[in-house]
Amino acid sequence: MHRRDVLATGGALSTALVAGCLTGRIGGDDAAEHTVLEPPENDLEHGEDFAYPTYGRAFPEIELRDPLAETVVDTTTIDGECFVCTAFYATCPAECIPLMHAMSSVQAQSLERGIGNSVRFLAITFDPERDTPDELRDHADMVNVDLEAGNWHYLRPEDVDEAQSVVNDELGIIFRKDGEGPMAEFTHITVTFLVNPDGYVERSYRGEDPDVDRISSDLETVVDATN
Repeated sequence: MHRRDVLATGGALSTALVAGCLTGRIGGDDAAEHTVLEPPENDLEHGEDFAYPTYGRAFPEIELRDPLAETVVDTTTIDGECFVCTAFYATCPAECIPLMHAMSSVQAQSLERGIGNSVRFLAITFDPERDTPDELRDHADMVNVDLEAGNWHYLRPEDVDEAQSVVNDELGIIFRKDGEGPMAEFTHITVTFLVNPDGYVERSYRGEDPDVDRISSDLETVVDATN
């Protein structure tokens, strides 16, 4: 999808963000009881009226396969580690490119700061039909992911139904497929989550080009406070 088309249809998807929040979440004054960071000033990162989990809410329980590491990652068993999570698709011609470059840059900074062993990076594809292991390896090369570090996981739903359930319904990252076949593209929102070791969201950064230094600083603060 051309960039102008993404912008034109973004408003329609954004209306879905306030269709209702995920059930069983924590909001208001209780949020600070489960977090290290202070409440964010950005309304898109803090509030009860969004489909995706924001500051102080419990992150959804997700269990997906990492086809490159040949393992299964369960967010409820990532003990003692923070994680940074987003959703994307590897052949995205627009917003996923800066998004995933930002993710890999945060990974690089975490390794430089010596906290790489205390954080994982979860990149969930919502295009499992085309995002094969080979495609994901090529994507890692394109956006400079360090797969050898052992803290990056490409997570791939089994099929389109599971992608819809996990990414759209659980994470609240709204997406819509446009067209069919190898040239099909997706219209989608972009959200990156910083989750503490207790499974609560510290930040939900909206936007296709999140601030790498800000995420890295927030991540280091949470890691230092929870180790």
